[in-house]
This record gives sequence, C-alpha cells and structure tokens, in this order.
Amino acid sequence: MNRSIRVMFLMVALAGAAFISFVVYQRMAGQQTVLTPETKQETVKIAVVERDLKRGAKITTQDLRMAPYLAESLPAGHFKNLSDAIGRIVIKPIRVTEPVLESALASTNLTKGGMAAVITSQKRAMAVKVDDVVGVAGFLHPGHMVDVLVSIDKPGEKRSQITKTVLENIPVLSIGTQAQESDDKAAKRVTVVTLEVDLEEGEKLALAVNEGRIQLALRGYSDDDHILTKGITVDALLKSYATVNSTPVKVNQKVASARPVRQVSRPLTVEVMNGNAINRINIKR
Repeated sequence: MNRSIRVMFLMVALAGAAFISFVVYQRMAGQQTVLTPETKQETVKIAVVERDLKRGAKITTQDLRMAPYLAESLPAGHFKNLSDAIGRIVIKPIRVTEPVLESALASTNLTKGGMAAVITSQKRAMAVKVDDVVGVAGFLHPGHMVDVLVSIDKPGEKRSQITKTVLENIPVLSIGTQAQESDDKAAKRVTVVTLEVDLEEGEKLALAVNEGRIQLALRGYSDDDHILTKGITVDALLKSYATVNSTPVKVNQKVASARPVRQVSRPLTVEVMNGNAINRINIKR
C-alpha cells in the first residue's frame, strides 16, 4: 500500500513539473524579443584616389572619388570636396583607394607638374654625370638616398689623392629622364642622375664634380645616420692590413697540434709476507 502511494505521488509531481514547464514555455514564446540597437558609427565622405598617382602628376576629375571614412579616425589634411583637390600637383606617390592629403600635394600656387613641382622648399635639383660604376651599376631609382664621395688631389701636394665622403643622405629625384619610381627594378644604364640638395650641398657637389671624380653610394631606406670621416689617402690605403716588417704574416693560423702527453712510469710494488709481517718493496721499471 505504501509503495502504491509513493508511486502515485511521484506521478503527480512529474505531471505538475511538466505542466509548469509547458506554461512557462508558452509565455516566453509569446513575448516579443527585444534587441539592443547597435550604436551606429558616424562616417564622413572624403576624397580618395581612383588610380595610382605618381610624383609630379596633376590631379584631374577622373583621378578622384568620394569614400566614407569613420569620423573619429579621419586623417589630417583630408579633403571633403573633390573640387579642392582637383588641379593640385602630387609631390608624394599616392596609391589607389588612399585618401588625398594636403601633405602629399604641392602648394596651391603651383599649377604645373614636372620636376619643379616635386622639389622641396629651400632645395635645388642638380644633375651630375655618371657611369655604370658611379650609378651603382644601374640600380639607382628615383626616391633612393645616396652618399656622395669624391676622389681629389690634395692641394699643395703632388700625386697625393684623397677620397672623402662630402654629402650624406641625398635624395635621388630622377635617373636620366625617369622621375618616377617604377615597378621595374631591373638595372638600367643612365648617364645623368638628378639629386636634391640645399644651397650649401649644391656648392660642394659642383666643386666635387669639377675638381675630382665623384661616386654615389646607395643607402638603405631606414639608415639616416650621419657619420663623419677623415677620408682615406693613398698612403693610408696601402698601410691597411700591413705588417711592421716586410715579412708576410698569416693571420688565420691553424691551432697548433697538442703536445704528446709524457707518460710517467709508476714503480712496481712487491709485497713479501713472512708470517704475520708484510714487507712492501718498490722496484723501479
């Protein structure tokens, strides 16, 4: 009897739980789900380039379009109207879809492109004649940075030549007639390289070209250090890696072979037993 009552209570409890779950489910399904609206970020349309623009190019209507940018991350010097950028001269290369910035354009009073538009204020463009050696075997391109070395006779001394770095970190504006950096990185033979220098650097370069023979040393893009040198003369050059006497010295000498280990002979010990007495006698070999 007691077992039947327990089973009946269990069935009633299960039925009640099922009924309550059904009622809760119906009420939850009938309620409308409320979604938290997403915060809409404000955008602003600014001018971007439709195709790659190189240095010296004059911006036209076909070069630009408007594109939305987040208002909180707008780049400095952007243009909200296409008309403000049309007709301006590009002094820094601008890639497709990049925004047009004031820092990449020449001043508004410049309306013509070409080399004169890309020269920095207070700078001058100077062309120097080069050969395959001077032009770093043809691997110079516009936008590269170079050092200028000059080999010249020391004044007041006969046949005493010195080579000295006279200019550092000088931008290359053009090689030959090419004033734009090309995707083709193959070596090209050129006869003239145009460098961007200030007035003092231009004076040094002109004197170096007229009085000696110059050579250009290509620098890495991330290397902007200035290093002062005293130059190298013929005497100092010939003394490089020289010895104090005329006898040649081999620098990379082989490690001397290890000396043979001298083996020391140990004496032979003989034990003589006489009853409980033990005598040890050492005999040399």
